[in-house]
Amino acid sequence: MIRLPIRFTAGIVLVLCTSFARFLFVILILVAASMLPAAETASVDSATAEADQLKALNDRTIIQSRVWLDTEWDQFKEGAEKATWTLGGLWGWRVSDRQDWAVQLKVPFVYDRSDESSGHADIGGMVDIEVATGTAFRLSNTWRTGGGIELHTDTASNPALGDSMWRVKPFWAVAHDITNWLTLTPTVEYNHSIAEERNAPPQRYIELSLPATFILPYDWSIGTNYKAKVDFENDDHWTHTVDFGVAKRLSNIPVVLSATLEKPLDGGNKKFQANFTMTYYFER
Repeated sequence: MIRLPIRFTAGIVLVLCTSFARFLFVILILVAASMLPAAETASVDSATAEADQLKALNDRTIIQSRVWLDTEWDQFKEGAEKATWTLGGLWGWRVSDRQDWAVQLKVPFVYDRSDESSGHADIGGMVDIEVATGTAFRLSNTWRTGGGIELHTDTASNPALGDSMWRVKPFWAVAHDITNWLTLTPTVEYNHSIAEERNAPPQRYIELSLPATFILPYDWSIGTNYKAKVDFENDDHWTHTVDFGVAKRLSNIPVVLSATLEKPLDGGNKKFQANFTMTYYFER
């Protein structure tokens, strides 16, 4: 078991930030090279593009190439804590006038501190990598739909950090721009473990969510989400969570900074979850 003292957390953050900077630099070079042959002839409404970047944080029907660094903090009862840093990238391309396609990669790293009864032991390392592919369709100016499938792999550097299983997660979403400042995106995601390791229990559940995005002046937005989970391996047990977030798109560069707070409504071991995300968009 890998044990990390609390003071080593700063070192982990520094390493992750350095890795993210290198990752972002390589992606920027690749994108610049791909854009050399020709420039887009049609102009894009900058206000619409900026609003889409804010919506894309919670809307899976909007495909825009981007990279991000997400920092997640989970607080549990009895003093347990967990911090997760996720490096992510999504590459999307136009299939037709009404369809886009994308591939996605997420590489998470974690620092886990056990509860008081376990002596607040520290452990850290890489967690399970996730890869995904999907598509989205523009049905009209205000309606979109899209879906795909994500693969959760068993790649944790330490078995205590991962789920010890391979799991597939097909999903589908429908989005409607009710007004130019309000978008609803009901989404369904099904999780099913296909290979369990080290006697891990199988997982089979469905998540129903209703994200809402409110576009505010000066490139701000507010996001809310209600999620209901039905666990088919636990007597069809229902759990419910809500989250609230705020995001800001910077004026000079296509970067969106967002913060989200999530709270379970059914008690349980987790008290709350907080996320801070920095997302860089590759504009067409």
